[in-house]
Amino acid sequence: MGRIYREFVEDGSSKYCCEQCSADVASSSAVIWEGYMGKQKPAVLVRDLVNVEAYAEARQERLSTGDYTLVDVWCRCCANPLGWKYLHATTPEQKYKEGAALLDQAKLVRSSCEE
Repeated sequence: MGRIYREFVEDGSSKYCCEQCSADVASSSAVIWEGYMGKQKPAVLVRDLVNVEAYAEARQERLSTGDYTLVDVWCRCCANPLGWKYLHATTPEQKYKEGAALLDQAKLVRSSCEE
């Protein structure tokens, strides 16, 4: 495997970090919406992620708001599954989700995380 390249959020606002290893995941300013439910758990829709990567094959899934192409994502630093990323939305009113990730709030800590 090689050395893990760890990125940091440094925009002056609070941030979301992996609850398992405290790696930065996203700035709170990158949040699109906090009122989502993902797999029946509270979730946050976010853009501009760091230390997050896909770990599975893309899949087609029908959710309450439409049909999507999704890929599961995890923390690059500790492999903690965090949620999924929207690759494609079939309905025009849901296109804003493309490229964003829906992350399980229970897997995140919101603060100025430190190692």
